[in-house]
Amino acid sequence: MNDTQNKTQYADIILVSVLVLIFMIFYSTMGHATQDISQMESQKQQNASQASSLQEDASQMMESKTSLEGLVTDLNNQLAEISGKISDLEGQITQKSQELEVKTAEYESAKADCEDQYDSMKLRIRYMYESGNNQYLDIIFNGSLSDILNKIEYVSKLVKYDRDMLDRYKATKQTMDSAKTQCEKENKELKKLKSDLDVQQKLLNEKINSSNQQILQYSSQISEAESKALEYEKLVEQQQLAINDESRRIQESSIYEAESIAREKIQKEKESRAKQESIDESIRIAEGRAPEEQTTSPDGSKYLDYTYDGNYNATQTELDMLAALIECEAANQPYFGQLAVGTVVMNRIYSRSFPNTLTEVIYQPYQFSPVLSGRFAIVYARGANAQCYQAAREVLQDHLLVGSWLFFRVNDGSRTGNVIGDHVFY
Repeated sequence: MNDTQNKTQYADIILVSVLVLIFMIFYSTMGHATQDISQMESQKQQNASQASSLQEDASQMMESKTSLEGLVTDLNNQLAEISGKISDLEGQITQKSQELEVKTAEYESAKADCEDQYDSMKLRIRYMYESGNNQYLDIIFNGSLSDILNKIEYVSKLVKYDRDMLDRYKATKQTMDSAKTQCEKENKELKKLKSDLDVQQKLLNEKINSSNQQILQYSSQISEAESKALEYEKLVEQQQLAINDESRRIQESSIYEAESIAREKIQKEKESRAKQESIDESIRIAEGRAPEEQTTSPDGSKYLDYTYDGNYNATQTELDMLAALIECEAANQPYFGQLAVGTVVMNRIYSRSFPNTLTEVIYQPYQFSPVLSGRFAIVYARGANAQCYQAAREVLQDHLLVGSWLFFRVNDGSRTGNVIGDHVFY
């Protein structure tokens, strides 16, 4: 009996040593993994900062581009207004030029008439002086008194006519000259105004072309900044997925090690208890006493505390959630693989290492990638397919569990376990 107790003590010491060694390896690995996650988080933050900076630059350039587009619109409106004024001025200049041609023709005509009248008057005066006063008087006073009076009146009228016509044509010439001068002045002013507007039109066109070039440049820079920001965002997304995977791996390792240690301890306790009960039973038989009534199940399930007792009362919402998760994780897998996914969820509910409700298990951070990506929410909102609902009902309501696994992943050969379809369960 002492030898048996010594062996049991040695086994306990060995078990404790193994557990201590496992804990040391585990926490060393955890420390290194935590450092890796910290570095990944730092890189992710740097990339996120770069993406944010680029987006801010793009936003500022977009504001500048919008402002320039508004400026170009105003400049185009001004250009349209100036073009309208230039068109009106061109019409006025054309009209004024035609008017100037008319005034010039009238002026030349009046000038010619005035010169003709002046030449006629000069001829008469020259004739009068060249003939001499006596001959002129003889012509006038030759004849009867009535003829003389008529001739004197005629000469008087002729002289008055010459003077009146000369004054008239001088006045007309002066009026025409003034009108022509005014018309030329107005035409010159119109041309000057058109020239000024042409300069403004040219400047506006230059501003519009320059602004359009800046807009094109901003558009190119905005496109480039957004493209770079998108690259950084994708990098941040990839790094976040890597962080999630690493965090999930750490949690999984922690839980898996804890579960393994607990199960080894329970198994050891079961074996130790079984040995002790066997020794006690041998002593009772040797002493002639009746065997004691068995108080534990043969498989030691009383000590395992991992069995599914079927007491979980699921709601319709939880059924919908489990069906949606099964579809997200295993819609393209064999039906047994769908049952296995549901089994993992239920095993977690009854494990001391996980939350004890289905909702908490599904939404536990870093555990199920469809929940992290948002795909689970979409499937949950529309409802899972009929086969996934059937698998969820069998697991959740009919208490059909097909294994004792707590984890599963895509089978890439890095883990040992039960391979079902594309997944390995462990």
